[in-house]
Amino acid sequence: MNEPRPIRALASISHWLPFALIGAALLPLAHAVLAGETLFWGLPTLQFYPWREFAFAELRAGRLPAWNPYLGAGAPLLANYQTAIFYPPNWLMFVLPGPLAMSWVALAHVLWAALGMWRLAGALGAATLGRGISALSYALGGYLIARLGSFPTYDAAAWLPWVIWLAHRAVTRRAWQEAGGLALTVGLLLLAGHAQTAWYGLLGAGAYALWRVLWADRGATRRARARGLALAGLGVALGAGVAAVQLVPTTEYLRQSDRSGGLDYAALTNLSYHPARLLTLLMPHFFGTPADGSVFTEGIFFEDAAYLGVIPLIAAGAAFVAWLSSRNAPPDPALVTVPFWAALALAGLFLAAGKHNPVFRPFYDHVPTFDAFREPVRWLILTHLGLTLLAGIGAAHWGRGPRVVFWSRLAAAGGVGMALMALGARAFADLALPELDTMALAAAAFGGWIAAAALLTLVQPLDQAATARSTLWRVAVLLVVTLDLAGFAAGLNPTVPSSFFDRREVAGPPGRVYWFDDYQYDVTFGTDEDEAPPVEGFFDVGDYRIAGRRREELRASLLPNLNLLDRVPALDNNDPLVPEVHRRYVALVEELGAGAGALLRAAGVTRAFGVTPDGWTGATPAVAPSADGATTWLVAAAQWRDSDEAISATLRDPAWDPAQTVILAGDAPLSAEGIWPYGPTEGGEASSPGSISFLKDYPTERHFRVTTDAPTYLVFAETWYPGWSATVNGAPAPILRANLAFQAVTVPAGESEVVFRYRITNFGMGAAISAGALIAALALLGLRVVRRGPGAG
Repeated sequence: MNEPRPIRALASISHWLPFALIGAALLPLAHAVLAGETLFWGLPTLQFYPWREFAFAELRAGRLPAWNPYLGAGAPLLANYQTAIFYPPNWLMFVLPGPLAMSWVALAHVLWAALGMWRLAGALGAATLGRGISALSYALGGYLIARLGSFPTYDAAAWLPWVIWLAHRAVTRRAWQEAGGLALTVGLLLLAGHAQTAWYGLLGAGAYALWRVLWADRGATRRARARGLALAGLGVALGAGVAAVQLVPTTEYLRQSDRSGGLDYAALTNLSYHPARLLTLLMPHFFGTPADGSVFTEGIFFEDAAYLGVIPLIAAGAAFVAWLSSRNAPPDPALVTVPFWAALALAGLFLAAGKHNPVFRPFYDHVPTFDAFREPVRWLILTHLGLTLLAGIGAAHWGRGPRVVFWSRLAAAGGVGMALMALGARAFADLALPELDTMALAAAAFGGWIAAAALLTLVQPLDQAATARSTLWRVAVLLVVTLDLAGFAAGLNPTVPSSFFDRREVAGPPGRVYWFDDYQYDVTFGTDEDEAPPVEGFFDVGDYRIAGRRREELRASLLPNLNLLDRVPALDNNDPLVPEVHRRYVALVEELGAGAGALLRAAGVTRAFGVTPDGWTGATPAVAPSADGATTWLVAAAQWRDSDEAISATLRDPAWDPAQTVILAGDAPLSAEGIWPYGPTEGGEASSPGSISFLKDYPTERHFRVTTDAPTYLVFAETWYPGWSATVNGAPAPILRANLAFQAVTVPAGESEVVFRYRITNFGMGAAISAGALIAALALLGLRVVRRGPGAG
């Protein structure tokens, strides 16, 4: 019998309502963006926008953004994975002003994450209500929404449900087009710009595919299961190929970077999930929220956030209970995967504990990739995935039997009582400590959501058929979930006018700036209250309001990487990867502190900000080795050293003057007569160097005219890195590694034209692989070849 039209209309609400509710939850932020504001707190300001603004400015000028001359005395830009210029949604920056484009792309990814989770939950057999709960709790849950401004993290996480959904289809349907779709999705995941999220997600997807083939689909033939697994593997391999244009330069950068040998254990495990944080799965603001500055514990709120919502957490528990109860019954497709998602959620929680987990150190020592990524707390992405899927499956098992009714009545009464007691304590008790007030408010909120969940259980229709009452009840459930998660997220993604990121003219001497590490940290994040004098950091992780209030001071600060917006070069570099030679040089500067004047001059630094033991504070001008403050100069004398340790020892010598002597890596080559033909070496007399003029100055290409009376060295204080080449008067010239981290070439007497060029090694190969893999993936996607015969699914 056909249902009445009004009933069908009401039933259809459940399909689009989750997305409408997400839109409503995002409405305040969308309104701010429409009004010309943009996300800015933390990483958008210090990393993502400066990188991308410069990269897309280079693209608009017709140049490949291969090199960034404004950070770290020069560093790879395209190879910086989080710049993500090959990620198609970021191309919106060609159309809209950059800050607004980034914010709109971020908001779009919230809806995309929800749609992917809706698809995945449906493929696993979740009912309509469950799919809505999964979509809401994944896209608006704490792990993701608190990281909305960490653009590459959210962008990559938005693709994870899609990857698992298509991997599921590949191993169950075993069709060629599923491999093509999986390839495109994996490619976009890898291009989104966050390797850690992508790697953890691919591990989860791979584990699911294996589990599905080896356990859940045991009824299929071995050949059919092998075919499905092979198609999934083909999809992942082609996806990596699609992303090769990014992965090839990034892999080279990783080999040349400070992370090439792995990360130090203490630094890697700095942000580990403390067991006490489990309380925040129930009461997310129990330890405060940076939205109002009430945080009173160590750590970073958005890194520890894992709140799923009270109803989704209850539903996840219901899924596990239903699975336990049905193990001896005929298999329910929606419950078959429950043990896997429960194990995945627990595994993520186990690994997120990091240094609080005694097993983590052996993993770090012996398991590949465990020494490659910082912050174990980010394993919580697997917990987030597992719990949201359990919530979707468990929603169909939200029963209303006599026991459930009994406990729901108790929970309703207890929740209301808890909320009233907590609010009463805040109103009438003397909660002298602000921490107690914060915890009382969190307890009140938890009590309220428990009471709401219990009341929804008590009014749940016994008949879940598509009736007006059952549809309205499902609408109420989704609305309560949305209000819970929106309340958690309020204030976690502050905005400022997009003009904050406009380029400004900066007065000051030419040359680079440098922030000493400790001082930079204090100015950026603040000091503890018991330190004297206390410093209020712009990006105090316990109070997001400070950055907005002090935004003009922040914008004018020249903190790295904000300096990039105004094209002020810096020796500092806040990129996730930095060349190893750069790291060693900066470590030497930090070691010498106030005694690092020669090193700063050798890096072209003319302004240094810092506090050193002998009281050097504030902006301190230095004298650049060249008269115009540029980062190139001529030196007549050289000293050769055969190791970095020997070079560092020479650079520590207070008598060393970079304007007079360049320290070169390697053994001094000799001419046929046994004499080094370019200027004096150890102990030689330095002659008058000559003069330099600029002919062309692009990020990847610098042309100089050099005039000198005798053979000499042209020192180019740009980071030494593979891919740089040089010519002198049109002839190739070897680039010498100078002063530990920089470049130099030899120049003959007379007038010479010297050209330095940077080209990404093997970039053409990466682009060709991407083109081939993309064509193959699209061809597979267009096929309609479905396997027939025994075991076909």
